[in-house]
Amino acid sequence: MPPEIRSTGRSFGVRVASAIGAPAARWGTPLAAWAARHEAWCLAATLTFIAAKLVNAAHRPFWYDELFTFYISRLPRLGQLFEAIPADGNPPLSYLLVRYSLRAFGENELAARLPSILGFLMALLAIYTFIRRRGGAVPGLLGIACLTTSMMADYGSEARPYALLLGFTGVAMVCWQAAGDSRRFRLVPLTGLALGIAGAIASHHYGVLHVGIPLLCGEAVRLIRRRRLDWPVYVACAAGLSALALTLPFARRTQGNMLRYVSDSASFWARPHLRSLLSYYYMANPWLVPGFLLLLCLTWAGCGPGDESGPANRGKHVFPEHEIAAALGLALLTPVIVGVSWLSTGYYIARYAIGTAMGIALLMGMAAARRGRNPSHGHSAAALCLAALVVVNAGSAAIGFVFPTVTAPVAAADPPPGSLLETIPGQEPIVLASALDYMPTWWYASPQLRQRLHYLADLSFAVRQADFLPEYSLVTNQQFIPSKPDDYRSFLSLHRAFLLYSSGTQRLEWNQTRLLSEGWALQTIYKAGKVTLYRAQAPAPR
Repeated sequence: MPPEIRSTGRSFGVRVASAIGAPAARWGTPLAAWAARHEAWCLAATLTFIAAKLVNAAHRPFWYDELFTFYISRLPRLGQLFEAIPADGNPPLSYLLVRYSLRAFGENELAARLPSILGFLMALLAIYTFIRRRGGAVPGLLGIACLTTSMMADYGSEARPYALLLGFTGVAMVCWQAAGDSRRFRLVPLTGLALGIAGAIASHHYGVLHVGIPLLCGEAVRLIRRRRLDWPVYVACAAGLSALALTLPFARRTQGNMLRYVSDSASFWARPHLRSLLSYYYMANPWLVPGFLLLLCLTWAGCGPGDESGPANRGKHVFPEHEIAAALGLALLTPVIVGVSWLSTGYYIARYAIGTAMGIALLMGMAAARRGRNPSHGHSAAALCLAALVVVNAGSAAIGFVFPTVTAPVAAADPPPGSLLETIPGQEPIVLASALDYMPTWWYASPQLRQRLHYLADLSFAVRQADFLPEYSLVTNQQFIPSKPDDYRSFLSLHRAFLLYSSGTQRLEWNQTRLLSEGWALQTIYKAGKVTLYRAQAPAPR
């Protein structure tokens, strides 16, 4: 391309960027200054809005995994609870917290999810505190937004241990940061550090990695910089790690039972691979990070190199290298846990590395605090990002209020099992092909429908299928749950005809193929989307 054409193209790009970026810079800087002046109100409004969304979401029906948390937590004796835990695969803390929440607020969805809601809010406060200590209010709010707009935020209102894991990891990070700053009166942050580590370990078996990796990275850099050991911090970490004495027996029992089947399976669907690294997509909003970087570029020319007129940055310090290293360690949890699970359990799902989302949020806040042409430039871009999120949320809420059908969730192509099955007359048995469908459908069914619902289990056959873990949990914990499975052979010997409900999830449904291979006839009597209802008829006796 001729030089004059390249020059013309660059000058056009500069003019376009200046036309967009200059007004944005003029708006962003005072907006960031306003948010810094009204820090308490902005933080309170943000957390209130998030808490309201979490509470609203917490009223939805339980899904399969949450029902196991619910069933186990409401067992009458602690001995039964501890006996049932290994088949579900988590340490005891989340079950105990849900247990006492159910006793305090009743056996309902919100009470079962309340510990997770509080854990998620604790994680948000930790992100804000960690960033705000060095970088100010606006970068801290951007860190909160980064986590709450990621897909991992869905676990903030789910009766599983992941939000608690995030919350305790955040507590450990904040207390470690405070302990590093303190010269005297370190007892409080050191105690918090020990409790954060212990809480993360007692919430999830990967909790030791969630707190261990970032703290190891941070302390390694800190040791190199200080050239002396910080024994009180190490003692606090060791005290927190003592929680392993409680959780390791549960991990060994899980390893000896459920994970033995995983390792022996030739077709298990959730084995860790290089493509598992694509789970980074779930760890951050795919628009927020590039949007922030784009605003930084666009507003570069509009923020002078010596401009100090932004939010009060005086007295703020650059994030120390050891804190950056800790945040990076947290953000790199995904490849670490993929590698560990490949070497040990052979089982990886994105939520196991949920701390990665917190690490990315911390790095985003750090970038907003110290990246840009001057100390206020990153704050300005962060404020514009936050303003865009506020406008989008407010606009969506306004449209939903005026035109409810516009923002209402799109009707699912496949109706919930209960809504269809409740309409089927008669007393004919109804078999659900998927264990994931069976438990929630049974729990929310009417007493009349419950008597008709069945799931046919044959663990020796199921372990050769792609996703046998739901059936494994049903069979292993059947003495502790009300929705018990039926033995496949025993049921077929007693019933020559029944209805079979399929939701179309192939890796969870294998009874259709098995019945056909054994000579049963399957007649389709209803089909909508992926949902199919069959009438199964036994082969004629020979």
